[in-house]
Amino acid sequence: MKTAINKTMKQPLPITLSNDVVTLIPMTQEYAHAFYEAGKDEATWRWTPPFQCETLETARQWICESLIQVKKGEQVMFGIIDNASGAFVGSTRYCSIDIANSALEIGFTFINPAFQRSHINSNCKLLLLTHAFEDLGAVRVQLRTHENNQKSRNAIARLGATFEGILRSQRLLSTGEYRNTALFSLLKNEWSQVKLTLQDKIAKHAQKAASQETETHAELDEQVTSIIKEFPLAQIMIASNDNLHDQIIYLPVRLEQNQEQKKNVLTGHLFINNKLVWLLENNAKVTVVFQGDDAYISPLMHDKIKVPTWNYRRVHITGHFRFLPPEQNKQQMTLQVDDLETGQWSLDAQPEQMINGMLANIRCFEISIERVDTIFKLDQQKPLSVKQAIAEQLIKQHKPSLAKAHLPAD
Repeated sequence: MKTAINKTMKQPLPITLSNDVVTLIPMTQEYAHAFYEAGKDEATWRWTPPFQCETLETARQWICESLIQVKKGEQVMFGIIDNASGAFVGSTRYCSIDIANSALEIGFTFINPAFQRSHINSNCKLLLLTHAFEDLGAVRVQLRTHENNQKSRNAIARLGATFEGILRSQRLLSTGEYRNTALFSLLKNEWSQVKLTLQDKIAKHAQKAASQETETHAELDEQVTSIIKEFPLAQIMIASNDNLHDQIIYLPVRLEQNQEQKKNVLTGHLFINNKLVWLLENNAKVTVVFQGDDAYISPLMHDKIKVPTWNYRRVHITGHFRFLPPEQNKQQMTLQVDDLETGQWSLDAQPEQMINGMLANIRCFEISIERVDTIFKLDQQKPLSVKQAIAEQLIKQHKPSLAKAHLPAD
């Protein structure tokens, strides 16, 4: 009779995990004040109410409740130390520990906003995943977040975790609402490759930080600038790693050019309750499409045009989206209205109550211009005589800009 080999995961215990960048320490009440300071920005808890660091006392109470679960073996709670500064910058933990099925979850993570979008989170996850798979013998590690927390979802996906779906009405929040939860996982047989990829990403991030790279700003030529100004209604596509929601909105934007700083941005506004605001909250990467102009090109325009075709100009701009402070709303709206109205209608001339009501219901934004792609089809390979014939017809169709684009620059 063969004896079954016990391959179950070891019980996770409080332990210090460390690398060159971060140190994870077992959480105790000794660190309560540092815990409170790291988490006292209410925005940190937007997706995970209640506000656990509203006061020092609420922070102490939450730590106390959590340490009871640690004592039961249900969780392991860590404090996060940034090695470079020595600062206590947040907390994370193992939870949903399932010894029989060799599974656990990494969750309850929060990081001080000053240390977000840095090396901290990736290094924490690298330490926790390495310990889980290589020391404890975990077969599955899962991560969960609010369905609408796109920043967290993107961060988890960048780790190499697989998106498994949405758990509907999975958790009752303190607000009385039920949360839909996005579920991700990593498996033991995936870990070796995921680890290499994660280590490579961390190394590249460190190299970038060391070289102190500046923000990239793409150049705009005269034709691109004219298209943006002539066709300001843009299609904005929001990049996200896993979300299947509709991620396209149409908004008019304005080109702001700063010659001294050699910096160009797109600005605009949207309704404060736009359905995609939550996707844009966290410095989202976006592609902005300007449709430009287009026209049907008939063989009747010139005897060297053998088949009918369609000519067009499109501009794709890639950059990052950020909301501007509310106090800039009026200035931005005034600039946009002045561009479009050319003095015929003035925002400042309207009743104050109307202006205030409008400004209270919008959010202004800017989009950095980091990459520009031009998608032009203008019969570039045709002889000049053909281009001139096309331009003449386009002028008759009241499309002077497209006609000019077919001809050589002066």
